[in-house]
Amino acid sequence: MTVGVVLLAAGRSQRFGSDKRHAPFPESEQVNTSVFFSTLSQIRASKLPCFVVLRPGDQALGQQLDQLNIEWGICPDADQGMGHSLAFGVHSTQHWQGWLIALADMPWVLTTTYQTLANHLNGENIVRPCVTQSDATEKPGNPVAFSQTFAFQLMQCSGDSGARHVVKANPDKVENLLLNDPGILRDIDQPADLPN
Repeated sequence: MTVGVVLLAAGRSQRFGSDKRHAPFPESEQVNTSVFFSTLSQIRASKLPCFVVLRPGDQALGQQLDQLNIEWGICPDADQGMGHSLAFGVHSTQHWQGWLIALADMPWVLTTTYQTLANHLNGENIVRPCVTQSDATEKPGNPVAFSQTFAFQLMQCSGDSGARHVVKANPDKVENLLLNDPGILRDIDQPADLPN
């Protein structure tokens, strides 16, 4: 069963004030690495296939991905919201049997998290990573993994909500997976979210 990562990297970074994909990420193991390439390196280390969704005008970034032998595509409707990018990414990888929907601004997600989520897909479930918080409640994060059963629903996504409605519409198929990875809750919305 081929399970891969659809990396959504087509956002406009409006709250960040500039293209956060290219912002330096000082916690990366590689010198002078950006937020985007730090996230990507965690995914690549998992050895899972990866497809990166870019926006119009990102050809130069696509050429960098070509050099890394990473598949990518430009979503023509990226400006209409994350849901359009997600649908485009799944449509472009219909030969897979499962998808981890990952976000380019989450470089703290552990490589083992991608592997563990992929391994828990059974063809009919949705696997959502969770961490236990200080008040003992479990909080879900990203990436969320979807089995092939949900391909059509994922390809119907639109707007800004991503695949939340797919998760809500299938509560009996959602498996919350408790992980020791606080990175599933950390993203970069504003410059202050970057480590010093």
